[in-house]
Amino acid sequence: MRPPSQRVRRWLRPLTLPASLMYATAIASRNRRFDRGKGVVRIDRPVISVGNITTGGTGKTPMVAWIARCLLQQGRRPVIAMRGYKSQPGQRGDEELEYRHTLPEVEVLANPDRIAALRAYQPRHPDVDCVVLDDGFQHRRLHRDLDLVLIDARADTFRDELLPAGNLREPPLALARASAVIVTHADDIDAGIAQDIDRWHGKPPIAWARHAWRQLQIHAKHAGDLPIAWLKGKRVLTMFGIGNPAAVRAQVEAAGAKIMVDIPAGDHERFDIAKLATARGLCDGLDAMVVTRKDWVKIEPLISKLGGWPTAIIVPQLEIEFIKGEDALQALLVNAVPD
Repeated sequence: MRPPSQRVRRWLRPLTLPASLMYATAIASRNRRFDRGKGVVRIDRPVISVGNITTGGTGKTPMVAWIARCLLQQGRRPVIAMRGYKSQPGQRGDEELEYRHTLPEVEVLANPDRIAALRAYQPRHPDVDCVVLDDGFQHRRLHRDLDLVLIDARADTFRDELLPAGNLREPPLALARASAVIVTHADDIDAGIAQDIDRWHGKPPIAWARHAWRQLQIHAKHAGDLPIAWLKGKRVLTMFGIGNPAAVRAQVEAAGAKIMVDIPAGDHERFDIAKLATARGLCDGLDAMVVTRKDWVKIEPLISKLGGWPTAIIVPQLEIEFIKGEDALQALLVNAVPD
C-alpha cells in the first residue's frame, strides 16, 4: 500500500485522527480476545509467522523466501501460506507468482482463509513438516510457534500513527507479543532503532539485514544474467508496483542509470495491455525498462500480446544480506521446527 504524502496527511488530519482513535479501540479489543486464546486455532505442524506492524515496504517477501530456503537447507519441508492480496478470482497474485518463480520446490497456498487451506492441504502432503505464514502478525486466528516481526530501518515507525492517519496497522506495544524482531533495509546497526525496539518488544532486535542486488536478469530482447555495473550510464524507464518504489528508484540511480521516465503504479497493481502499451511507447530511444521481480511475473505473460518489446527489460535479483544476527535467527528456526 502506497502511503499518502505528508502534505495530504496534514490536510486530512481532522478527519483521519478520530478514525485512527476508533481503529485503535477496535484493535485493542480484538487483541484482548486473542490474548485470552479465544478463536485461536492450532494445526499439527509448527507455524513460523513473518509480519510487520506497518502497511507494506518492510521487505517481507524476500525475508519469507530466505526463511523457506533456510528451512530447506536444514532438511525441512515448508509450505508458504498467504492471503493472496489483491489476487483476482482464478488468478494468482504477484507475491504468489514471485514465490513460485523463485522457490519452485516450495508449495504456496494463497487463500484468505489460511486455516481452511492448510487443513485441506495437510492430509494430502504428510511430508510437509512446517508452515511459513506470509504477513501473519495480524492473522491471529492461527496459532504460531515463532512470531517474527520486521521493522523497516528507513521508516519512522515508532513515531508514526495508526491507520488511517499514519501507516501503523498496530501500535508499537504490539511488538511485546512477537518472538523476535528483525530490522530490514538497514545500512548499519542503528542505536536509536535498537532502543525503540528494546522499549516496546522487551529485547533488542535479533537480526539486522539489508536487501542487496545480487545481479540483474535481462528479458525481452535477450535473456540471461548481467552484473549490476551494466546499468551504469544507461537511460531507463522504471515502473514499480510495490509499496516503496522510491527506494528502488534510488537503487537504480545508485547503480549509475539515469531514469528518463517513471510510470507510477499502485502497490500490487495488476498491469493490463493498455498500461504496458503506454510504457512500450515511452521506451523509444531508451536502453531498458527496469521493473521488480514482483512486477515482471505479471508483465511477462502480456509481452507476446504486444508483439515484443523495443528494449531490454531488467529485473534486479534481490537477496537478504545480514549485518548481524543471521546465526541467531537460524537457531530460532531450528528450534521452531524440531526433528
